[in-house]
Amino acid sequence: MTDVSKRLEEIRSRAETSLSSNGSAQEVKDDVQAMANMPIPLSAKYCHIPAEIMVRENSAGDSWQESVTSLGKLYTALSILEKYGLNLTSPTRPKYWRSVKFNNPVFRATVGSIKGGKEVLHLYGYCSEQPDGLSFPEDITDPNVKEVAALTLEVMTLRLELDMLIKNTHCSPEIFKAIIPYKGAEDVQEQKWPPSDATSLPGIGDTPDGMPQPQSPTPPAKQTPSPGSTPSPGAPSTADTVGGCNMCGNTPTVMCGACSSIKFCNNCDLVYHRHPDRASHVREALQAPVLDNCTICGSFPVWAYCPTCRQRQCETCDKLYHSHPERRGHNRIPVMAPPKSMRSSLSSWECTYCTTVNEVQAVLCGTCDRPRLASAASTVLEDSLQASIVSEWQCKSCTVMNSSSSVLCTVCERPRLATRPPVTSAHPATATPKSLGTADTQWMCQFCTYANSKPADTCEMCSLPRTGQAPKTPTAPMLGTRLNALSLKTPAPAIENSDLKRQKQMRDEGLKLIQEIREGEKRGVTPEEVYAAVCVSGGSSVNPCDWLHSELPHLLDEICAMAASVQRDPGDPSVRLSRAEAKRAWLAAGGDAEKAVTQVLRNRWAKMEELSSLGFREADKCEEALRMSGGEVRGALSFLQRPLLEEFHKRVWSDLPEPTIDIKDPDRQRMCRRLLALYSLPSWGRCELALSLLQEPDIQYSLEDVLQAVRESHDRDFIRRVLAKECPCCLSVFPHNKMRSLTSCECSVCCECFKQHFTITVRDKHIREMVCPVCGGPDINDPEHLNTYFSTLDIQLRDCLEPEVYELFHKKLMEHSLIQDPKFLWCSHCSYGFIYDGEQAKVTCPQCKNSFCAQCKKAWEAQHAGLSCEQFQAWKRENDPEYQKQGLAGYLRDNGITCPHCRFQYALTKGGCMHFTCSQCRYQFCSGCNNPFHTTCSVAQCSVSGLHAHHPRDCLFYLRDWDPVQLQALLQKNGVEFNTDPPQGAQPGQCGVMEQKDEGGQQLDLPCGAQCQAGHAGLCEKHYKEYLVSLINGHSLDPAPLFEKNDIVVACRRYQVDERRGEVEDDNTYCARLLKKLMDEVPIGDKVPRMK
Repeated sequence: MTDVSKRLEEIRSRAETSLSSNGSAQEVKDDVQAMANMPIPLSAKYCHIPAEIMVRENSAGDSWQESVTSLGKLYTALSILEKYGLNLTSPTRPKYWRSVKFNNPVFRATVGSIKGGKEVLHLYGYCSEQPDGLSFPEDITDPNVKEVAALTLEVMTLRLELDMLIKNTHCSPEIFKAIIPYKGAEDVQEQKWPPSDATSLPGIGDTPDGMPQPQSPTPPAKQTPSPGSTPSPGAPSTADTVGGCNMCGNTPTVMCGACSSIKFCNNCDLVYHRHPDRASHVREALQAPVLDNCTICGSFPVWAYCPTCRQRQCETCDKLYHSHPERRGHNRIPVMAPPKSMRSSLSSWECTYCTTVNEVQAVLCGTCDRPRLASAASTVLEDSLQASIVSEWQCKSCTVMNSSSSVLCTVCERPRLATRPPVTSAHPATATPKSLGTADTQWMCQFCTYANSKPADTCEMCSLPRTGQAPKTPTAPMLGTRLNALSLKTPAPAIENSDLKRQKQMRDEGLKLIQEIREGEKRGVTPEEVYAAVCVSGGSSVNPCDWLHSELPHLLDEICAMAASVQRDPGDPSVRLSRAEAKRAWLAAGGDAEKAVTQVLRNRWAKMEELSSLGFREADKCEEALRMSGGEVRGALSFLQRPLLEEFHKRVWSDLPEPTIDIKDPDRQRMCRRLLALYSLPSWGRCELALSLLQEPDIQYSLEDVLQAVRESHDRDFIRRVLAKECPCCLSVFPHNKMRSLTSCECSVCCECFKQHFTITVRDKHIREMVCPVCGGPDINDPEHLNTYFSTLDIQLRDCLEPEVYELFHKKLMEHSLIQDPKFLWCSHCSYGFIYDGEQAKVTCPQCKNSFCAQCKKAWEAQHAGLSCEQFQAWKRENDPEYQKQGLAGYLRDNGITCPHCRFQYALTKGGCMHFTCSQCRYQFCSGCNNPFHTTCSVAQCSVSGLHAHHPRDCLFYLRDWDPVQLQALLQKNGVEFNTDPPQGAQPGQCGVMEQKDEGGQQLDLPCGAQCQAGHAGLCEKHYKEYLVSLINGHSLDPAPLFEKNDIVVACRRYQVDERRGEVEDDNTYCARLLKKLMDEVPIGDKVPRMK
């Protein structure tokens, strides 16, 4: 049981998660089936709903089968509760999901009538009582989907278990036998269903369709009948009928001698003998179940029982049902009518779906229109199928399938919801030889009243089975002697009567008319025209379509002439009709010319009165307009209004410009009408608003600006703000539609300032300076925003700049894109950029024709051939006197600044301000670590505002604050050599490193000129520190080991490293731990220039 419980919880958790996420019952169908098949008591299986109490309180019956059948109403209620739960868990809930109404009769008959139904609704969340039902409390905005999914899952499982229990397919019915009250339940509990020592019959566990069936106990011993009991008629013996079915305990109907005389009920016999090895067993009927009414019509007593069909039928239904060729050979067992005292009342019957009490003659329920013997489970299934798709419906009178859009049946023209017409005769009496002989020759169908002349089993007209006909090959024991003589009778000759002749004539004429209509459709003639032509041509042999083409025009002219001869009042002009009017009237009259004349005159006079009410009083013009329009009032109005609109049409289609609107015109309504007609304003109120704004004193609004603002809003204050926008560049006032703005910010400038700003920037500045003239955005250093910004800026500048300026912008944009190509090179002589696809180290500039190295960007010398850049630099240090004379100043120049964006090299030192702006691409970066400078920081939890860069700890930005002694100690600790003596021949006392200085407003490259100190290799302290840091960066040395305690704490705060101190840590342990954590979590700079 522990494994089963774990399996149950696993399936329940998976199904609840799936149901709460998508609300689809189809996704959890397999899980619900698995939970329903688990042999666990209801109290342990259902944790949220009182399943055991609901099943016990909603079942009632004297036997087990009656108790199970009574659970049909609970099954229906659970189906409705399941729909409520699925609606609440669905991602797209219905509009009125918050309330449940009790005024629905189906709801009252199901959920409202069972015990525990409203409690389930309360668990869903419908806990607020309303006058007409239940609803969610007002403070709850959404249902608890997780709890509702758990409840819905249990409702679905219980509904499936009840369905299997009602259909006798439940794998563990003993669970319900212990809780459902019925007579004999104590015996079942004493037997401990199923017994532990029960033996299963072979093959009963699995059926051909794979449906699991309950295992049965050992057949019980036969019991002795009580004194005074009387065996049922037709039963073999009393002893054979005592006891229940060995499978399920219900009343047995057959006994199989090949299966050790085991007794079976109808359902168990059908399942057990479906196996191929047992399909040929001959079963002996024990007794015919005595039922009060027929299982087909439900209205008349049972007359015979068919073991093959499992049907208990009255005489009429038996004759109809077994008249089919495949069922004529069935053997039926006659059943004697039970005493009146044993019959149930035939005065009424109760519908199992809506519990309406109907009369005994009714076959369908008067409220829900469902069959008399439909079960609750089948009704719910039918409703769910009908609710999903209703594409057609079947007429209850003639059984013809009609489309869902039709209201009347296409054959019998009875309404869609009309029940079957009542049968004229009462229940037929027992057939006699004379009546059977007459019925075989001529009989009337009770469904469509057609008089059939041939002895057939079905009606020739509606193809429904014949009622009241005895089977032609009776084989039942009691019917054999009585009907054998009747089958030898020769049928009497058919008797012609007036009804039969009339019906045959109607049928022939209808078929002929249908054929003519189909032929007319092929020739483009409507069915109405064909029918009218048939009515007029009479019995002539002329084809209706030919008659329409040859004779109809003359007939229409006659109708027009007859109408012209009629005068409504003396002195009135004659009515002139068109052929279209005459044809419509002729078709409406069904081909009757006189009726057509009367109708067309009546219509014409009505149309004349309608035109007169519209202001057109001249009768002659109205008559002519109606004739030209074919009798259509709309077309006549078009003809009558054309002369009135002639002046307007001339003005509309003329090439002359529209006269301007005079704002000072006193006729305000005329001005509003012109605004509506010319400028398509949305309403009359907007026109008056536009006029009032234009007529305000001291305004400078143009008509187009006001109309554009009025179309956008009806708020006067908002429109005034829109019409008075101040440009931040020229401080002039413009309307909003004459202001321009970039997509990267919300700043707005006038069109003229916008054009001038970008024209000057394109001509005189770098492309990276093409930003907003007000706020300076966006940050072009960000490569993610760069491409998006220029793509949108290109669209805005296309219609704004002059063609030559726009072409220059595209040229600069192309150069900016080429810079990012890995094969792009800058000439070290003339600063010309180009793409180099070669593989040789020597590169010749196409602009100045000078050569340089593609790797180190130094001027090409003959000694560089065959040597790497490092070997060539070593050769120069050893053999070039000029290079030796420069000393470390030349070293710093050779290892100057390289732009990380466009790779342009500068022979300058890194001293001074670390913020460097490339003159080629305007990229802003740190000359010590190459990290970009930006105003919009992408580092999380950064508190620095303004232009800044995040430098690593080995950047010159931080190491320039160290003393040269500390930097030399770091190099000595790692075994790196460095110079301290000045070069030979160098000028003593002054630093000769080249720097860029501002002299008279110009940027010039001049020597540093600062005082040199001893031990600094002939350099000033600033440049000597730069030299030592370049060695540290070139060898990727980490300066963190030389940090003092304060430096370690500051570095941890700077790089957001946890600096909390332990309770028992001393200073040395704390510093060592922080230093190790800093070096592990924060690496040295990845963009810092490293020497090769």
